[in-house]
Amino acid sequence: MHRSSAMTPNLKNMRFIVLLASAVLLLPQQLLADEDVHHMLKKMVQAVHGLSYEGTFVYLHGNQLESMWVVHTLKEDGERERLISLNGAAREVVRDNASVTCIAPDARSVSVGKRILGRSFRAVFSIDTSQLGAIYDFKVLGHDRVAGRPTKVVAILPKDQYRYGYRIYLDHEHSLPLKTDMLDSSGEAISQVMFTHMNVDPHIDDRAESTLEGKELYRWGQRNSTQTRRPVEKSNWVFKNLPSGYSLSIHTQRPSGKESRGVDHFVLSDGLASLSVYIEQQGEQSGLNGSSQMGAVNAYGSLFQGHQVTAVGEVPVATVKRVATALQRSDK
Repeated sequence: MHRSSAMTPNLKNMRFIVLLASAVLLLPQQLLADEDVHHMLKKMVQAVHGLSYEGTFVYLHGNQLESMWVVHTLKEDGERERLISLNGAAREVVRDNASVTCIAPDARSVSVGKRILGRSFRAVFSIDTSQLGAIYDFKVLGHDRVAGRPTKVVAILPKDQYRYGYRIYLDHEHSLPLKTDMLDSSGEAISQVMFTHMNVDPHIDDRAESTLEGKELYRWGQRNSTQTRRPVEKSNWVFKNLPSGYSLSIHTQRPSGKESRGVDHFVLSDGLASLSVYIEQQGEQSGLNGSSQMGAVNAYGSLFQGHQVTAVGEVPVATVKRVATALQRSDK
């Protein structure tokens, strides 16, 4: 008994030393993790746009589950990406730096439009974290495994209720996002993209080419052409008291009928989240009045001074409502 009690102080001292050493080791690691998340996301952006890769992923949004095959290549003239649906209606989307081509074999149609970069869910793959610190928190959550590959898990969390958050699983080797969850205010996933297979290979250029052979007899169309949509430098509308961080990034106008003055289209963004606002003269048919939701997409419509105002985007309902009601006539 005497020998055992004599050892007790030594055991306590050893335990204290071990705990102290652990704390000293963990503290700088945690500080490094907090600082490193921005570097990790920067590497993600570089990988998404700078590597050649192909893989299969599933996209869950609302009650819909889609399976897609993607091929992404980097050429001298820029990026090229090919998406092919693996379930449901057959369709193919080819994107490059300038355009988006949509091919629908079942409908025997091809549609070509101008590409708008950094929109919707994919905006997270082009972010500049240095510009978002006032409205988002960035955290390292730990490690996990996706598509049979080890990943580092990071989070982008909003500081208010006017934007969604993200949880991203980054491939250890290449920093590509193998899984991306869009999160609501309670941290629940409302939209998910997850790869089931991923292969990084600089020699996959030929697989990124669209197969347009034999489609000469398809119905071809052009979307968002410059002939029907024009940029607006001066506007009769302004937005006042917007949610923190949001600002106007695009304003265009297109005609909607012979007697109509056209539809104003505004795009507002905080650098990650974005939404559109459409303004047109009130017609015979009533437009959206109140809110509507489909998965992560929310919309809010109302009448203002004889105009139908509709705000829609992958943002919380509080955002579309506040932006739609922030509309005012310009003082000019």
